[in-house]
Amino acid sequence: MLRTVCSLIMVVGAAYLILVVGSRGPRTNARTLWVDDDGTVGAAAASCDGPDPAYIRIQAAIEAAEDGDEIRICPGVYREQITIRRNYLTVRSVDGSAVDASPDTILLPEELDPAGVWILGDGNVLEGLVIQDTAAGPPHPGHLHQLIRVGGDRNTVRRNRLIGRGPAGPADIGIEVHGGDVGNGVAERNEIVENEILNVFGHALRVQSLARDRAAYWTVVTGNRIHDNPGNGITVDRSPATRVERNVLSRNGVALVFHSEPSFPAIETVFRCNQVVGNRAGARNTATDGSVMRAEYNWWGNEDGPRHDLRNSGGGGDAVGDNVAFRPWLTAPPEGTCPLLRVRIDVMPGDASNRIRPASHTLIPVALLSGPSFAPLAEVDRDRLRLGATGGESPVVGCNSLAGDLNGDGIGDLVCYFRSELTGLGPDHRVARLQGQTLEGIAIEGQDAVEILP
Repeated sequence: MLRTVCSLIMVVGAAYLILVVGSRGPRTNARTLWVDDDGTVGAAAASCDGPDPAYIRIQAAIEAAEDGDEIRICPGVYREQITIRRNYLTVRSVDGSAVDASPDTILLPEELDPAGVWILGDGNVLEGLVIQDTAAGPPHPGHLHQLIRVGGDRNTVRRNRLIGRGPAGPADIGIEVHGGDVGNGVAERNEIVENEILNVFGHALRVQSLARDRAAYWTVVTGNRIHDNPGNGITVDRSPATRVERNVLSRNGVALVFHSEPSFPAIETVFRCNQVVGNRAGARNTATDGSVMRAEYNWWGNEDGPRHDLRNSGGGGDAVGDNVAFRPWLTAPPEGTCPLLRVRIDVMPGDASNRIRPASHTLIPVALLSGPSFAPLAEVDRDRLRLGATGGESPVVGCNSLAGDLNGDGIGDLVCYFRSELTGLGPDHRVARLQGQTLEGIAIEGQDAVEILP
């Protein structure tokens, strides 16, 4: 029965992936469109110097593009606001980075309502631009300034350099991930990666949800350098399953901010393996529903951990507020992958005896159970799971994402299947071990008691 169920799940899942990828993926005959402020490029030689005609404005190239095309922008200064409504479009500087010493592609939007760059499509990449706020401030106009706003799904904002206008009102935002502008109103699975953000007065980077049709889910914020911002560094506001990992935050007002409310709780959100050093405050939890801010395994600038008047008065690192889970902390800046993440598993869920017959050539179901800082449905790299006597034996056959909430914590759990004959379990074994890693490369390990039958 288990073999049949698992096989059915895998077939249906494969059919779904074929349908989705086949209908929504990028084109195979994608074009490259060039933009240069002098109107000419050497397109054939992939160079910004040459006689071939090029677009002078970025938005004009975007409007001429089709889904899946790439737009390459030569170094120069472009005074315009851009909106991306296409899907699977790549908009990038020629070298793809604004955080190195190469000549820059500079965008100076003359209007930032709703943003200097507004991404409404799905699967797009924005890469390698310097985006600076030089737009007129209040009272002309008197609205919030946003440099980048992401409202679609599965978009990547990577290696851009964002520069705010400093102390000014109303407060500004560097990058905002927030749904409500398109589709079902939920911005899903967007990635904000390896950007540099400075001199922003409000929020250097904010992931925000206001309602179920104006929300952001499963956002990944990683590898960004956020410094010298008078306001907050990274804010997660009522946005479920947000992962804030491996960012460097220094000389900001409050480095990490978490907010959750009873009507829209920010469940499954974690702040992990960040470097938080030299800020006026390291972490602040403003939740009104009692949610704990999960901030384990961060480097707070001191081997004694962050400073908290009651829970770690001897800490020499950045200060943290109440209701912040900061233990354990890193005693040095993170290198390589994040520390081992120990997770709870349930072998043979629903069967308290956990009896396994390795010679039966059956599939063993194993539930990966969610926890305060672990969301298996969103975080686990399913292809890397193994089960056995040491955890390295039987590779995963398939997983069921529809098992529901098995441990009653309000978060979905994941059930995966392993071949019994490959586990290496014998009569002397009392524990089965599972090993794998998250999608971010963090090692995970779990174990459960078992009874091995002949």
